[in-house]
Amino acid sequence: MIEIGGLLTILLAASLGMLSRDFFIQFMIFGYAFATVISLGSVLQEELTYKRYNDWKDVAGLVSYCFLEHFPYRQLHMVWRLQGLWQYLRGDMTWRPLERKGLQSTSVPGVPTAR
Repeated sequence: MIEIGGLLTILLAASLGMLSRDFFIQFMIFGYAFATVISLGSVLQEELTYKRYNDWKDVAGLVSYCFLEHFPYRQLHMVWRLQGLWQYLRGDMTWRPLERKGLQSTSVPGVPTAR
């Protein structure tokens, strides 16, 4: 709620002329750059510490995701959190079945499959 409130306040102030356009653009660029640098540092520190990936392409993929994490994924995640909060406030706390798409399951001999 605080994040969406901050975003709405900044957008409202910018649209009403209470916030200069130059400051608004600089603020958004700085916020994106700062968050991206923190994510990059986290990924690189994790890789230097634990060395979980054998191929540099995996690390390069994680680094590239750092640039997409804060736009548009963060905004989508905020929408999903708000939907969950709305459902909780309405008292809708039931798990619904999730329909899987994509990967086909393979059966392993001797292991029962869940249905």
